[in-house]
Amino acid sequence: MNKDKNSMNKVNSSSANTSNASIVVQFTVYTSEEYLSALLSTLGENNLNISAYYISENNRQLKFVFIVGEDDVQSSSDVNITRNILKQNRFKFDETKVVRLSTPNDVGLLAYHYSELIKNLTVYNSYTGEDGSIIYETCCPTKTLKAVNELY
Repeated sequence: MNKDKNSMNKVNSSSANTSNASIVVQFTVYTSEEYLSALLSTLGENNLNISAYYISENNRQLKFVFIVGEDDVQSSSDVNITRNILKQNRFKFDETKVVRLSTPNDVGLLAYHYSELIKNLTVYNSYTGEDGSIIYETCCPTKTLKAVNELY
């Protein structure tokens, strides 16, 4: 991608050239295995689909990072219900906006996008989700969305 930072800020006016990328809310919960199991049950009881997630351990505490909704749509209801469940159950959590690209299961696409995105953006994290979707957690979700649309 031989584009300067100014061209990254321009809106891609060609709708035929846009990807299936969108900005969605990602939740990060810090908990134990026992409480994570209870959280997963509660989310399921409320018919919330987890379309992407990863779990890591940090200082004997689990870090559960996830996105609710379908693989191509996240409704405000999905986000609000999840937020309410987390608050009601007193989970320590964070919310961030990330870019999700719904794509055929293409492992090479993640590597290609990552190598291009880091030229102009700080990429904190990237991982795959349901049906091969790719999630990019960056410094600037709006710029990331525009950049991904230009790459697609």
